[in-house]
Amino acid sequence: MDNEYRNFLRTAINQQPHRDQIVRSLSQDTIEYDPTGVWIDPAAPGFTHHATHLTDEELVRAYLLLKLAGPYGYNATPDVLQLERVYKPVGRPTGKGGRADILVRKPKHRGGECFLFVECKTPKTFDKDIQYIDGQLFRLSLQEQPRPRYLLYYTVELRSGQPHDRVILIDTTAFPSFGSWDSAGQPITNVIPARYGRPERRRFANVDIPTEQYQPLDKTSTPLVFSRLRDEIHDVIWGGGGTNNNEVFVYIVKLILCKIYDEKETIPNQPFQFQRLGDEVEPEPPSGLASRMNDIYKCAEESYLALPVPSEGPAFDATRLSPEKLAYVVGRLEGLSVTENVHEGDLLGEFFEHIVSQDFTQSRGQFFTPQKLVRFMLALSDVSELVNTTMRRSRDFHGRPRLPYVVDPSCGSGSFLIEYMKLVTASVGQPSVSSVLPTRVREAHNTWFAVQPNAWAREYIFGIENNHDLGLAAKVNMVLHGDGSMNTWIASGLLPFDAYWLDGRNNVLGTAYERDKALYGAATNEQFDFVFSNPPFSLKLSPDERRVVQGAFSSFATSLSERVFIERWYQLLREGGTFCCVLPETILETPNNSETRLFLIRFFRIRAVVSLPYDAFRPFTSTKTCVVLAEKRPLAEARQWMKEWNKIAGSEPTLSKREMFNKVLVELGWADDAVFMAEPESIGYKRRKGLADLHVRNDLYREAPDGTVETSDSKDAGNRTVLGTYRAKGQTEPSPQLGFWTKLERVGARDHLRLDPKYRWLWDYQEGVAYGNPDAAEPLSDILQVVKLQKVPKGELHTASQLLDLDSLNERQLYS
Repeated sequence: MDNEYRNFLRTAINQQPHRDQIVRSLSQDTIEYDPTGVWIDPAAPGFTHHATHLTDEELVRAYLLLKLAGPYGYNATPDVLQLERVYKPVGRPTGKGGRADILVRKPKHRGGECFLFVECKTPKTFDKDIQYIDGQLFRLSLQEQPRPRYLLYYTVELRSGQPHDRVILIDTTAFPSFGSWDSAGQPITNVIPARYGRPERRRFANVDIPTEQYQPLDKTSTPLVFSRLRDEIHDVIWGGGGTNNNEVFVYIVKLILCKIYDEKETIPNQPFQFQRLGDEVEPEPPSGLASRMNDIYKCAEESYLALPVPSEGPAFDATRLSPEKLAYVVGRLEGLSVTENVHEGDLLGEFFEHIVSQDFTQSRGQFFTPQKLVRFMLALSDVSELVNTTMRRSRDFHGRPRLPYVVDPSCGSGSFLIEYMKLVTASVGQPSVSSVLPTRVREAHNTWFAVQPNAWAREYIFGIENNHDLGLAAKVNMVLHGDGSMNTWIASGLLPFDAYWLDGRNNVLGTAYERDKALYGAATNEQFDFVFSNPPFSLKLSPDERRVVQGAFSSFATSLSERVFIERWYQLLREGGTFCCVLPETILETPNNSETRLFLIRFFRIRAVVSLPYDAFRPFTSTKTCVVLAEKRPLAEARQWMKEWNKIAGSEPTLSKREMFNKVLVELGWADDAVFMAEPESIGYKRRKGLADLHVRNDLYREAPDGTVETSDSKDAGNRTVLGTYRAKGQTEPSPQLGFWTKLERVGARDHLRLDPKYRWLWDYQEGVAYGNPDAAEPLSDILQVVKLQKVPKGELHTASQLLDLDSLNERQLYS
């Protein structure tokens, strides 16, 4: 427990009006209770008379005692308030024995029986020790006769400078055993009864302040609260393996959508539906709650997800997720707001992202792009500047100011779209930006940002995801951030564009154009300013899927899905549009991908290639990947290329592809086109299965305290990050790790037109010698002999030799 919290509790205890009736003295290390106000079992260990060491849990107990003697109206007398009653040990963790933290008894003239049987916890142990409720409360309380009416599990947290009670109250007349309580879904009554009465449970409602009937949702939950809640919900639904990880993931996503819908659709001063009805004696049956949750989900799906065909069957199938588990999770979520929070930052979005990244089983084809990499790619694309320019200068088909259209055609859970949305709102959505805009643009700006900060995203952000579970998560993620999710499709991102046409929807994605068939033999969309994506490569399509998709591309006969995705980015982008996407590095280096590299250079100005370490997506895949930033060339330039290429092919048919490439570069004036390249060693994170990313050195960009890209990481030649080097435009010393510049003419200087940074550094800066003096270089054939190990005779070698395993070589040396 931190010092701020301890000091807060000390102050709160000292300021209570009944303090002197309960606490005789309170020092830094010791607390002494007043024997006239409380009774302490003489057999209790750790006490000297009425004094004991001031632990964190002791502070919580003292705080609760003063509330019981104060606002809850229980007499501060030894026969009513009793501490550390010693019982026979029953089901408790080692080291504490069978003791009750607090007993609240009725006065002797009313029988003296125990009314409240209390277990106190610190905030840090409240959730993890909930497993001990059976032994510490249910079974231990059986030793009190008659049985206490209520069992109370309690702690107090500090949120936004104010105390926040966390209470689980259980009525033993309704639930005499842990099994009966657990089988009912562990219903929670979160109030403490006053003056021996029944607890006055108030329903959660859309109110700002508590009333006699209703209480508002808690908007002060900290990141720690949400982290604990996520782990608890996962463990309960998973149930020791009864439900697989992806089912757990889907159920949590659906429940959060129900919660969002209920919070946003309930009118003021009315109760929310996402809560367990009934009271502490007769809580709503789990089956009834499950039925209501299914009804809520149907409404939420229709209102927010805009699915072309409604989902079939119940959202929460009782044969896969028991109503009792569902009731338990609803009980844990019902009092928290998931749409509003007083803490700075995107706490709720991060809570959801953590659910997505940790609870969805990632495979080789489906894994999430870490946030640090997403932020780097957005910064490398200079999103803030280009959004500002588009807002001020560009107009839509109606002549109105517009923002850039952005799409991720394989969006997963929406990581790129969410980070882009947050960056745009933070950089250009502020009133200070609006105040200096021309009147017409300012009016548009107010529409986009003034009322709801992310309202603009409903028109300008698009996502497509083929996996239904991830597509659902992307939609809910966008809803959570205020987008509305209408432009998130659950479908293949490789369909013909007319497949995305839906009447009544924004049809930007459903627009298709037939351009110059000789130039490019498929329909294009050409509506988008940005494409950000990390698609699932090595894609396997069924024959039916292949037939549907085949007509949308010019070269679908290729077995490489990488080429298909690159073509899709070309089809989506308008002239001058930018893609910044993840590609397997084989696209840029292997001979069988040289045609794809020709396609890239012909149709795009390649701005940057950043090769990522093998750890970038481990442990889910060890594929060597790179980030490619490119700008779509104007149609006139692509036509020029085709004209020159065909002319040279006709006049000089014996030329190699590389020679033709170089001639076209010279004719078009592209030879000096500069390309930035880098191969950083450390990129700020190390991925781990089932755990949060491990933080390591970040060579990609300088991080601000909140983890975003430091704005000073630009234009300063002294910056030694990849982003800083790129923005310095050649004002820093070339470095293979942090960045260097090459030209297209150098790409054409060697066969296969390779674009990978390790190769370009080797030949453009080291004259083909990986290490050492170029003048002293020797051909490897003079010093190495290829040995086939299976043909080496057994026994001792006649001469001493060294065996070099190619796997141990530095990757910069592997290609000639």
